Amino acid sequence: MSINYSWNFVDKHDLLRIAKVLKHGKVSRMVSSTLFDDPPTTPPAFEAPVMSVSDLNAAVRSQLERRFPVLWVEGEIAQLTVASSGHMYFSLKDAGAQVRCALFRTRAVRLGWQPRQGDKVRARVQVTLYEARGEFQLTVETLVKGGLGALYERFLSLKTELEAAGLFDAARKQALPAFPRTIGIITSPQAAALHDVMTTLTRRAPYARLILYPTLVQGTEATAQIVQAIHAANHHGQADVLLLCRGGGSLEDLWSFNEAAVVRAIADSRLPIITGVGHETDTTLADLAADVRAPTPTAAAELIAPDKTRLLSLVEGQQRHLQQLVLRRIDDAGMKLDGYAARLRSPAALLERQQDRLHQYQTRLKLWSQRALEREQRRLSEFKLRLQALDPNQPLKRGYALITDAQGHLVDSITKAPPTSQVQLRLADGQLQARIESVLPDA
Repeated sequence: MSINYSWNFVDKHDLLRIAKVLKHGKVSRMVSSTLFDDPPTTPPAFEAPVMSVSDLNAAVRSQLERRFPVLWVEGEIAQLTVASSGHMYFSLKDAGAQVRCALFRTRAVRLGWQPRQGDKVRARVQVTLYEARGEFQLTVETLVKGGLGALYERFLSLKTELEAAGLFDAARKQALPAFPRTIGIITSPQAAALHDVMTTLTRRAPYARLILYPTLVQGTEATAQIVQAIHAANHHGQADVLLLCRGGGSLEDLWSFNEAAVVRAIADSRLPIITGVGHETDTTLADLAADVRAPTPTAAAELIAPDKTRLLSLVEGQQRHLQQLVLRRIDDAGMKLDGYAARLRSPAALLERQQDRLHQYQTRLKLWSQRALEREQRRLSEFKLRLQALDPNQPLKRGYALITDAQGHLVDSITKAPPTSQVQLRLADGQLQARIESVLPDA
């Protein structure tokens, strides 16, 4: 393989990459133009495959990184997103242009502060090309705060003012209708967002009627037109809900949705309003005032119109549930009817049943009476034995005597019967009269 080249085309490193592509062929003519010259009117006669996109992007990236040293760039942060990996992607912009930037996680964690949308910064960057998409971008090594952009400062000031006026209060927000029959759309007829919204609504809710209230969504006249469209929709009174939407853009592009007049018109609307302005990372003051904020126009359409397939599935599920409920109640009523039929008998059967119960009561009463009588007889016998044990005559039958003095007092001590005194001894079968001859106390 032979390659004729001119050194003003690319350097040796890039030619080595090109040589890999042309491994099985050769260049039959000298390439004498630069990468940035106008292409020749007659295409070069390559006998091998032309340069691939990957190799082209790699060559351009190499040239950019060699041509531009690490440098400082000043601008305002816009379209800031933070990936799950921790990498930050944003644009740096000024009044005339913007450029995409990437700040990787390992450098982002060393900043010591959190970049925000609208921050004015100075960035130490490496100019490069993102090969996978062929996008010119800056790889950020570090960021230094440079103050807020004037427009973002105005955004924060308006937000504070309108929030103090109560226009963002949750208490004043209205609920969206569950099944809107007529949906009012406020956007530009030329907006791509309108096509996305109508496609979504046609698919999900073909039963709904759509009314377009056309307006500009960007530029000096957009604010007045948006306010007029909101007032017209409320005066018209045909829509059940309003959808205010537009596609994504920079803070300047979306500024009409931050104007106080638009925010107040949304807050004063009798019709509930859902906003789908910009991308998920874009938040306008109109979003804060709206009854519901969706991250994108398509998401707003999905929120405002329940999916017909899901609704049909829900109705079918409710129908099955209702059928099961009716069948269950029929079964319960049948079981109750069987119970009533089992309890319903002829008078003769009822009389026989009552006679059986009476016989059972008689038998139980007789048995209870017998047991009660036997119990009382046992108690009487016990009382009789107790009375016999307490009978004073019983000891007399065993040879004991009951001694009383002349006055009939019981003599239970020798001191009560002195010598010569008269006593009476009562025995089991009679009494004895006696006189005390002497008293012999126990030793």
